[in-house]
Order: sequence, then C-alpha cells, then structure tokens
Amino acid sequence: MRIGDGLMGILVTALGIAIFWYASGFPNTSGSYYGPAFVPQIIGIGLVICGVILTLRGLCAREAGSFGFSLDYPFDQPRAAPAIGLVLAAILAFVFLGEALGFQIITFATLLIAFIWTRGGLVFCASLALGLTVAFDLIFRVMLKVPVPSGPLIELIY
Repeated sequence: MRIGDGLMGILVTALGIAIFWYASGFPNTSGSYYGPAFVPQIIGIGLVICGVILTLRGLCAREAGSFGFSLDYPFDQPRAAPAIGLVLAAILAFVFLGEALGFQIITFATLLIAFIWTRGGLVFCASLALGLTVAFDLIFRVMLKVPVPSGPLIELIY
C-alpha cells in the first residue's frame, strides 16, 4: 500500500496537533522558562508545518495516487516483499530472541543481511554493520542509559 503525500500530510498534521495539545497539559516548573512541554510542543509545531507542506504537495501533484493511497505499491517490485519480511523478522528476533542472543548480535545480523540484500560487497557490508552496531550500542547503552539485553556478550561488555 502506498499512501500519497496529501493523505500522509493530513495524518502528520493531525499528529502534530495532538502532540501539541497533549503537551500543553504538562505541569509548569517554577523558576524556569522552559518547562517539560517546551520540546514536545516544538516537535508538534514542526510536524504541523511538515504536514501542511506535504498536503499542499499532494494537492499540487498531477499524477494519480498522489493524494490518496494505492494498494499495489510495494508488491509491484520483486524485491519488496522479502524486504518487508526482513523487517518483520528483525522485529520478531528482537522480541523473542533479545534476551538469549542480545542486542549486539541481533543488530549486527540484521544490518549485515540488510546490507547484503542491497547488493553490497561482503567486506564492506560486514565492516559497516559492525561499525553501526558498536555505534548503536554506545548510543543506547552509554549515552541514553537504555538497558539493552547483552545475551552471551555480557562478559565482554562489563
């Protein structure tokens, strides 16, 4: 299914309005100009602006399906269905095998398969997948302090 720019713009605009409205109910902090609602409201405003631009783009486009949606989009390309399956398999692997294998192994395997799927060279794909896995691990574990599962690599990390 392919959603046109006009319909997607309406959805993004509605999401931005909902985020802005929800964040307006956050409590104010005393002694500070920036409260907890500041960043979500800025994001909501940005989404509204982008949604309006997308809606106008969909209205101005001349080709069929630029505003609404069409159901045949991803499956008219032969490599699209397996790519969708790869994304679903990666999500299921994180859900069901996350504790056993760990974040790093699943991320590396998913990235490696995805990069090879795009017809890259094996050495380049493996090095890129390894570098991104290390970067994602540092971002989530060190910078954001997200407790990601380590699996069998727990001894190497700690």
